[in-house]
Amino acid sequence: MAMLMNGAYFNSLDQESGLQNALKQIPNSGTTDYIIFSLNVNSSSSADINFGLTGPVLASDGVVQQGTSDIITPIVSAGVKQGSCQRVWLSIGGWGSNAFTNINDILEGPADNKTTLFSNFKAIIAAIEGIEGANFAGFDLDFEQAEGDLHTLVSNMTIAFYNEFNCKFTFCPFQHLPARNQAVSPWISSLSTVYSALHTQPVVGFNLQIYAGGTGNDPTAWVKAVAAESGTGVADASSFIWPIFSCDTTAPPNVTPSQATSDMQGWKSQGASLWATAALPYEGYDLGDYATAIAAG
Repeated sequence: MAMLMNGAYFNSLDQESGLQNALKQIPNSGTTDYIIFSLNVNSSSSADINFGLTGPVLASDGVVQQGTSDIITPIVSAGVKQGSCQRVWLSIGGWGSNAFTNINDILEGPADNKTTLFSNFKAIIAAIEGIEGANFAGFDLDFEQAEGDLHTLVSNMTIAFYNEFNCKFTFCPFQHLPARNQAVSPWISSLSTVYSALHTQPVVGFNLQIYAGGTGNDPTAWVKAVAAESGTGVADASSFIWPIFSCDTTAPPNVTPSQATSDMQGWKSQGASLWATAALPYEGYDLGDYATAIAAG
């Protein structure tokens, strides 16, 4: 059965204003998918996991650090106790991050560094699942690097992490589909590589950026592109593409909840997400308003 996404990206949690604003948005909201944005591996020589590009360490040497307790735990705890959180996703990457290259170097490097990397992620996951009612779903992969081959790095990471964590994944493209008659999108070809290697498809959907650099991305065109590619392991492309709507005035175009519902109905989207909690409220609308709109779409 296809998963229905009703997500929100929880960002700027390492800033007191961002954390408190997110906590204020959670009570009684219908958002089911909490996407923690974002985790970063700053170096190929260290397996430490940081929050964002310059934020605190979340896990080191296989041990969860104060950053996790300060940033992730309060959001997840509030989500399951006061909101509607069903799934927690850890987003990796984002603009300015070289996490995919660094992680790939670690995976191909000395075994002890690879073991430490996995132990660090396991420590964060254990902290999440230690919260009563919380469910770690998997990883949201947001490759926005200026260098490195998207197909290779995303595929390698998905395969290695699935073999280690047996979890789900979402891909988060901002890149546009190639022009007609050109090569297949590396995001879609990655699906085929992953499916061929694992004989199962752990990627459950694309969180498609339709704002900022992703402006102009058409969910309907992405559905057709996924459906047209054989060997992806995707059973129903129509339920696989979830647009991300923006309420962040620094990442236009922005939409109101009613606009989001209308757009989803036009695209026949079976789920969507919101970028991002630090920008709420937008024109008086809060997280609950957007969750209701996505559910109505």
